[in-house]
Amino acid sequence: MNKKFLSIIGVLLLSLTLAACGGEEKVKEKETPAGQVEKEDTKNTADETGKIEPTGNVVEVVIKGTNFDFDTKEVKVKAGDTVKLTYENENGAHGVAIDEFGVDIKGGESTEFVVDQKGEFEFYCSLLCGTGHDIMVGSFIAE
Repeated sequence: MNKKFLSIIGVLLLSLTLAACGGEEKVKEKETPAGQVEKEDTKNTADETGKIEPTGNVVEVVIKGTNFDFDTKEVKVKAGDTVKLTYENENGAHGVAIDEFGVDIKGGESTEFVVDQKGEFEFYCSLLCGTGHDIMVGSFIAE
């Protein structure tokens, strides 16, 4: 057998092994007053998708940009909150984007979005603005 064929077989076996080891459903047993045992599925689809339900809270965030710098390097919010994000240019032509939330606004614009994921995400200048464009970044943290 040649090496290519063995590699393909190895990849297929690994794929089958990983598929067979898929997630287990969590089952919780509880006893009823009549002494019977009921099984309750406690599998949480929100955990699997990473999506968070909206809380109804609105947080206003303003980010200001100058040439090759944001006035805010870190924004912290709670997962589930609605963020009203406003971007203001103080010098130059810039924008701000957060890919994971579909945000891409320019100077003077605002947008609202629900923080439906936990984690640390990068926000960055979305307009090619010159030699310092690549350093216009910050952290958007959803806890």
